[in-house]
Amino acid sequence: MRRHHRFAALALLAALAAITSPVALSTRAAAAASTGPGAAATPVWVPDGASVHGSAGPGDPPRLAVGRAYRDSLVRGESKYYAVRLDAASTAYLSVFAVPRPGSRVAFIDGVSLRLLSSRGALCDAYDARFGADDATAPVGGAVRRVAGADGPCHGAGTYLLVVQRDSADTSSGDAWPLDIRFMTEPGVEGAGAGGGGGTPEGFVSSPPPTVTTAPRALSGAVAMDAAARVPGTGVYTDRLAPGVTHYYRVPVDWGQSLSVSAGFGAAHVTRAGGFTGGGVSVTVYDPARGYAGGDAASYTGAPAAVTAQTPRVRYANRWSRDPRVSGSPVAGWYYVQVSVHPQVASYTSGTVPVTLRVAVTGVPQAGPRYVSGLTGTGFGVTGAVVAPGTGLSGTARPRLRALGYAALGAGTVLVAGIGVWVLRARRLPG
Repeated sequence: MRRHHRFAALALLAALAAITSPVALSTRAAAAASTGPGAAATPVWVPDGASVHGSAGPGDPPRLAVGRAYRDSLVRGESKYYAVRLDAASTAYLSVFAVPRPGSRVAFIDGVSLRLLSSRGALCDAYDARFGADDATAPVGGAVRRVAGADGPCHGAGTYLLVVQRDSADTSSGDAWPLDIRFMTEPGVEGAGAGGGGGTPEGFVSSPPPTVTTAPRALSGAVAMDAAARVPGTGVYTDRLAPGVTHYYRVPVDWGQSLSVSAGFGAAHVTRAGGFTGGGVSVTVYDPARGYAGGDAASYTGAPAAVTAQTPRVRYANRWSRDPRVSGSPVAGWYYVQVSVHPQVASYTSGTVPVTLRVAVTGVPQAGPRYVSGLTGTGFGVTGAVVAPGTGLSGTARPRLRALGYAALGAGTVLVAGIGVWVLRARRLPG
């Protein structure tokens, strides 16, 4: 059996010393923090696919249809099951994102765990997504996949099970987390090699981001991944984020190309000296099926900070790599960029944080694999009549943007001395 482990660790180094401050409890995808009445109202991602209710066990799960978007919810400690029917030739992707509401308290180890099981209960793939910092509740998630050509019990046609589990500390809020669930399939390919794709995985070389010197263009990111702002390609783009807000963008990356996103978080208006948030600003990249492709974070004090996320060149064979920095770039299409500012930043700043994105798509587009059928309507590819991520795969899942305001809940003392926090983002075990 070919066994494939996929991990990605996100280092969030904290060096706080007994800071006493109001703690704004909110999500990074929610409203800007405010400690008094008249809190600013900010649009929030509200999953808006077809309603589905996952079963509590594997006995009678609802069946998900390919190309559809769904919404459900999870309470603390709950697991839900969903069924999908797969053929033997396609690569299937099932993505799940949890979107906690403003005011939800989460621990850094909280998140969602995804498992894809064969009809006989064999583990085909696994993914663990974690928030990575206390109360840093940006939408969190990723995807599991059944790769065409995989060895073992997960290669055949049949009914597979998606299991979604919520992991929460005892100190975390018990309110339900809305879920966004997607089911996509990539057609099989012709030819020899693993899954018919052939070739070898791309190597990953960490290097300084390419220099991008074009004139800056204003671009407002979207708070819902479904409506991610379209970035046409290489360039410099400016935006502003309030603390507790996440913005999404999408960038076309073709076969043979790589993506680099360098985010410069500018100086904010500081209202209290000594403010510090480990993992206060972050950038995460997801592939066209919303699987984790890479990311990083940096501490933020109100002074300028920078975060860079990079991918290797997109190759079909990347999906077979044992390096998680490579296997997250397995297919051409629109790659999502998630940019977040931690809600705690509002406790020592006011207003918004200026963000400058230097986006570089490098490499000459190459011919991809010979698919046995077209990509139209699949959500993959960057040319032709491809469904744009943001319109919803089936047209049934257009985002609702809901204005929510919140106030900080009480005051607290945060003491974190010399702690290095890392996030286990994924564990892949394709059979």
